[in-house]
Amino acid sequence: MGLITPEDFYTHMYSGTIEAISDGNEESLAEAIDTAISEAFGYLSRFDLDAIMTSDDRKTYANLRTWLKDIAKWHFINICNVATDLELAKERYDDAIERLKDIQKGIVTPKGWALPQDENDQSGAFTVSSRPKRENYY
Repeated sequence: MGLITPEDFYTHMYSGTIEAISDGNEESLAEAIDTAISEAFGYLSRFDLDAIMTSDDRKTYANLRTWLKDIAKWHFINICNVATDLELAKERYDDAIERLKDIQKGIVTPKGWALPQDENDQSGAFTVSSRPKRENYY
């Protein structure tokens, strides 16, 4: 099971609207979801993305799932915008990207999101340190 499925998407669009836009091509929604996950995870490199993707904890990652659906909806309605409010969809897409940017910058750290196990791995994290104090002997 992925982080979001086409069935989870019914919180953002009616099933009839999804069917009208996809026109029988069930892969189009799955492709929009995959695109959204790929785009969002570009902002989340400091987290353990494998653990997040395989997690069954829907409560901890609820906000991420909502943002992914907002992004996926924007990519999905590019096919056709039957019964969708483009302005609202664009606004929610922009909001989702802004929240992901805040997480990327370290302004926001979502509670409980999986971080890599290797504590020495500083990829994506900004750290500052100095050299140890030098002792001079005369």
